[in-house]
Amino acid sequence: MTAAKKGKQQILNRITAGVSRVVIGKDDIKELLLVALLSRGHVLVEGLPGTAKTTLARTFARVIGGKFQRVQGTPDMLPADILGFRFYHSDGSPVFMPGPIFANVVLADELNRTAPRTQAALLEAMQEGQVTIERETYPLEQPFVVIASQIPYGGVGTSPLSDVQIDRFMFRVWSGSPTVQEEDRILEDIDRISEAEVSPVTSLADILQLQQEVEKVHIADSIRRYIVSILDSLRRQPDLLAGPSPRSGIALFKGSRALAFIQGRDFVIPDDVRRLLMPALCHRLKIGAEAEMDNVTPEAIINKVAGEVPVPKEGVAGPVGEISKGTRETVEIPVAAPGEAVVSVAEETDDEVAGGESKAGEEALAEVRLLSARVEETLGKAREALAKAEGPTLSKFNRWEWVLIACAVVVAVVMICVGLVSIS
Repeated sequence: MTAAKKGKQQILNRITAGVSRVVIGKDDIKELLLVALLSRGHVLVEGLPGTAKTTLARTFARVIGGKFQRVQGTPDMLPADILGFRFYHSDGSPVFMPGPIFANVVLADELNRTAPRTQAALLEAMQEGQVTIERETYPLEQPFVVIASQIPYGGVGTSPLSDVQIDRFMFRVWSGSPTVQEEDRILEDIDRISEAEVSPVTSLADILQLQQEVEKVHIADSIRRYIVSILDSLRRQPDLLAGPSPRSGIALFKGSRALAFIQGRDFVIPDDVRRLLMPALCHRLKIGAEAEMDNVTPEAIINKVAGEVPVPKEGVAGPVGEISKGTRETVEIPVAAPGEAVVSVAEETDDEVAGGESKAGEEALAEVRLLSARVEETLGKAREALAKAEGPTLSKFNRWEWVLIACAVVVAVVMICVGLVSIS
């Protein structure tokens, strides 16, 4: 890992560590917030009151060095309470009074308690990064992230978010009650948590640079087609009234790049896509009435489709691709010293996998090491037979030993090729 790459990883680690000083647990939400930030997306957090939704958003904003604004949703709230308005002096000169939307991280708390008219005030801001007030457009600060929370639908004074509104959110996550261990830590450190001073661990300029770096993460054609296949299969499910919108694919595409970047890779693997299926798709699926009566859930449909769509096994670029390339070049070494060739394969593969740091690469490395050990054992027996065969003349029995040596070399080469195929 280069020094520049280590520096970027340190920024991400500091952000996570800074948030974890105040918010105990909820590691999955912290990760998705970071993914959304790097992907220029927004997050909808659903959960019961008192589950650290506001604390998490406020701490996250302070850690990244951004401006934080909180909007408390109420039924009588107007769009101007979020966007701002023009104030006219007595002489008729207007002055623009910006609303809380002009911040880097905006928490729309209990958004489903507001009227649809007020909810719609966020549409332009979330999609285009700007707001229009009295025919004049104002750009928003960058980076810009909306973290909206909603209490479970059906509570007092709630109205459901419209399909258009909910589709603007890249992810939806559930903020549940803490575990027994987490709650014990909260009570033990409550005084420190309540009085904790959160300081920025990075700058907004660094965040904008990280967003540009995420766009350079490579997605192979096979993985892009894998995303499209999942969406197409979901749209053909009979239990759904409406399938995922194109924004679903965009969320999976951009989110998987950010997730790979957070994990220190410059290429996406299928596990990145599968990790984001639930938070990116669940809130975009509408179950039919009959299926809902049969207790069919969006999670069940997504799990079904994920199990049916074939996972791509080829096309992953980056270090894993270089492993195959490097090992193929090594195998082409003349088999004058086959033992050295096997060691070279294992060492070169080890170096490449260490650079990639992927789970698939680690598994492939383990297979190559095991293969190398078996080949070394076979070649050892061949060396012993070769030593016995040395001499000024060769008898009939010695010629058979030479045949065994040749067979052992052929078996070693075949085993190496099998290992390379499994890696690629």
